[in-house]
Amino acid sequence: MCGLLNGRRLQARTGRTALVILFLLTACAAAVQAVDMDKKSAQGETALLDEPFNSATFDARLHWLNPPAAVEVRNGWLSFAPGDQTDFWQKTLDGGSRDNGHFLYFELSGDFVAETKVTGEFQNQYDQAGLMLRRDATHWLKADAENDPIGTPTLGVVITRETSDWSVSRPAPKEFFFRLECRGELVEIRTSVDGREWSLLRQATFPLQDPVQVGLFAACPIKAGLKARFDYLKITRPAKSPATP
Repeated sequence: MCGLLNGRRLQARTGRTALVILFLLTACAAAVQAVDMDKKSAQGETALLDEPFNSATFDARLHWLNPPAAVEVRNGWLSFAPGDQTDFWQKTLDGGSRDNGHFLYFELSGDFVAETKVTGEFQNQYDQAGLMLRRDATHWLKADAENDPIGTPTLGVVITRETSDWSVSRPAPKEFFFRLECRGELVEIRTSVDGREWSLLRQATFPLQDPVQVGLFAACPIKAGLKARFDYLKITRPAKSPATP
């Protein structure tokens, strides 16, 4: 009987200890998060948009250029299937001009950082999905995964100043993150597989007259079939650089 009571007391103490440890870990995590937020606030970082796509409707400040036929928003993501022969491209290679891709954008002026996570079910050549920065039909930038060669989507960037260029990097993972930072005329595009470690994809001088539009896009230049999914769209003012002596 004494052994049974001692066992129960030991279990109770163990349970209380586990609860205390859990409480302390939670408190530490909250403290770290608070310190991080304080640092960002002190550096001057300001949230402009934080859309997690957790409900059937999203922030009213987001607008469509060429809305798709159907959009699904639920459980922390937005998805849609681009229409047939949709694209953003100007003149290079074939001389054609196409400006009918689907673009969900936020309009703003000044410096900013935009970030999202993308998953794409790529089917046909040139299927594409990612982030876009735009002034008008002939002045824009898109960072995306594009299905070329077919079956091996490749991370790349297209910059259009009247005509489009196209730079490609490496095969895209199944899920990937994009971050686009604009400071004055300097634009930097980074990518990540986990949202923590970022690598530079492209750096360019790209002057655009305010206001500009930044957001999510997808297109199917050859044939419909792609289903693009975006887990969130976050736009902030970049943190101020630390003061130098």
